[in-house]
Amino acid sequence: MDEQELLYVGNKAVKHAQASGADEAEAFVYMENQAVVQLVGGIFASRSGAVKGLKGTFARIAEPWLKKKGLSMISSGQKAGVGIRSVVNKAVGFSSVSSIEEKKTLEAAEEATKIAKIRPPDPNWSSLPDAKTPTGEGGIYDKRILELEIEPLLESCSGCCVVMGDFDKRIVQAMTMITATSASFATLNTNGVEAFDRGTDLTGFFMVKAKSGSEEVSSGEELISREYPENFYSLATNASKRTIECFGKKPLPRKYAGEVLFENVSWNELFSVIFPSGVSALNVQENRSVYKGRIESQIAKEILSIADDGTLPRGFGTTKIDDEGVPRQKTPVIEKGVLSGILYDNYTAKRESRESTGNASRQWGSGAAYANQPMIRPSNLVLSPGAGSFDDLLRQIRNGVLVKGSLTGALHSNVITGDFSVNASNAFKIENGQVAYPLKPCTVAGNLYEALNSVVAIGNDTRSFRTVLCPSLVIDKIVVST
Repeated sequence: MDEQELLYVGNKAVKHAQASGADEAEAFVYMENQAVVQLVGGIFASRSGAVKGLKGTFARIAEPWLKKKGLSMISSGQKAGVGIRSVVNKAVGFSSVSSIEEKKTLEAAEEATKIAKIRPPDPNWSSLPDAKTPTGEGGIYDKRILELEIEPLLESCSGCCVVMGDFDKRIVQAMTMITATSASFATLNTNGVEAFDRGTDLTGFFMVKAKSGSEEVSSGEELISREYPENFYSLATNASKRTIECFGKKPLPRKYAGEVLFENVSWNELFSVIFPSGVSALNVQENRSVYKGRIESQIAKEILSIADDGTLPRGFGTTKIDDEGVPRQKTPVIEKGVLSGILYDNYTAKRESRESTGNASRQWGSGAAYANQPMIRPSNLVLSPGAGSFDDLLRQIRNGVLVKGSLTGALHSNVITGDFSVNASNAFKIENGQVAYPLKPCTVAGNLYEALNSVVAIGNDTRSFRTVLCPSLVIDKIVVST
């Protein structure tokens, strides 16, 4: 469906909700096309020793063919629906439907209004957003992703698995998953908002398992982009490198507390889970944030600056408007260590007689966007880079720990207090400014909000991770144990 069709569906729903008795009404109309291709490359049985004798000989001969085949899982389809908010006497009702057929959409509008009529009023409710003209150009819409077919994606997955398997004979399994998505949405309300935007994204996961004797290691690489990449194979090669470097793991000699170099990948996993909760206006207002009453206070080292920028060119979270139809903007959050602002949606902004920062999002959880009511989320939370490279950060640590890759348990961190205790499977001992050896799985513990006051150095290797763009950082006072 094109822009006019989505706006037509939303306009009908809003008018019907009003006719059903709503004082105010809003419609969020969403359509998504997605293709997911996953390939577990031919399990290299001849390498792993799983197949012996004559069968093992055949497996070795047939290895080039086996690598290309593997086990594939393919899914594709379209997702479309409408979410309706109706307001009656300051009470908000919500209903959604996984269809954009007019009859079902109007029924959802009636249901939202019925719910609003039986709910208690919210004394903090003011009104839905007013119409404003977006200033940003929106995110990337790459037609190559929109027009992708399954066969080329499957060929890319197969090729990546071959590249990963050919990197080192100790690699016994490789997996690639590529997801291509194109989406469009429209938000309309009774206050004159009538906004539309669209975008594309492509994500890739490259996982590698390797075995040498009794030791088995695994790692991977990730791609997050708004446009189709020229080459997947460099990422596949990097996934293999990251795996092979983990051989020879040793335990940490003793419990360590001090400087830890977090690779951008690892830091993102902690930061993206915990920090957005702390700067959510709703959490601040409801006394669920350590930053309540801290505006204009020093909360981090002076070398640290963070902004949320929904207008960032090529940003993964860049759109013209948020999911309430409010224009995206750039919002300074931390400036040279000082808390300068927090993130608002329409509801929380009007509780304080402020303007929304354009941070309302329905893209959360496992449900479809149209089935969610808006909540505060970053668009592109950008940590300003430093001057040094990753190697520069490494060289300045005499004795410490390097944490790379994904962290197990990050999602279970305490987002209110900031406490975390995670498992790092790909960590390394640092001695005299160099990687000495890989470590057996480590527990890495600390407090993220306190860690911002213990930033020693920031790298210049910024990388995009959906709603966060961050470089690698050296953090002091982190506890590591094996």
